[in-house]
Amino acid sequence: MFTATALLRTMADVGPNHPVTRSFSAAYWRGGDASIENHILRSQYFDKLAVWGGEAAVRHAMQYAAPGFEIMSFDPKVSISLIGREAFEGVPLETIAERSAADIIAFNQDACSCARFQFIEGSDDQVDRYCEALVEAMGRDIRYGAGHDSPLPPAMLIEELNMLGNLEPIYRLFGRPDGRGMVIRSSQPVSFNPGGKLVNVVTVDRLADAIQHVTVATQSVGVYPPSRIAEVRDGLASAGAQRIVGLGNINTGKFGGLPHDGGWPVHKMMHWVVTEAAKD
Repeated sequence: MFTATALLRTMADVGPNHPVTRSFSAAYWRGGDASIENHILRSQYFDKLAVWGGEAAVRHAMQYAAPGFEIMSFDPKVSISLIGREAFEGVPLETIAERSAADIIAFNQDACSCARFQFIEGSDDQVDRYCEALVEAMGRDIRYGAGHDSPLPPAMLIEELNMLGNLEPIYRLFGRPDGRGMVIRSSQPVSFNPGGKLVNVVTVDRLADAIQHVTVATQSVGVYPPSRIAEVRDGLASAGAQRIVGLGNINTGKFGGLPHDGGWPVHKMMHWVVTEAAKD
């Protein structure tokens, strides 16, 4: 609701007479209003419609697809981390936890690129130590929020957490719903989608065991150590993952003009015209 307007006002301040600025418009209406959408979402006015958000929003937009009017869909995604047993050898565990926190809490964990599940090799004692360090790291990290004063898990998730807390040792909870971050340790992924500085750490015997949980809805995968990316990249790609990076780097890369969600969105948004001159 606010992003497009803010971008347009910034462009107007920087270059009010630039052709891009002069051809840029921002409009807002409540989504799903057929009295507006049926009249403007047509090929005589637009070439493409970019839609992202929940499944309902994407499905609603798809009904307007027609010859000459393309739908660019950015479907709901989930990102994960793969952490090898090397995390308990050499590099301080606190450093690994800090890298994980950077991938988890960015954009208040609302972005598709934020890790919600982590798969880690190690014994229960080792993984529990990691979970404790991760809660501490999430509570200290203020790059994308106020640290301990950040958003809480949604109320419906807190009810789930209260139930899981009674199921030790199958599940173990770390942290409290106080804005510092929480971790669920389990042997299988939980059935709900963690959010609000909440992450599910799943123990595995091998990193490759996590591939069975990867689908076309898996956007980014952070791997530690990076040297093990080669070991899992083919399996991850075949299962549907769209981006594989070193742990801690999911949200620190370059943006704009790069592959995203398995494609080249900026290029696809453009209308390409080719002129091929004949030889004299």
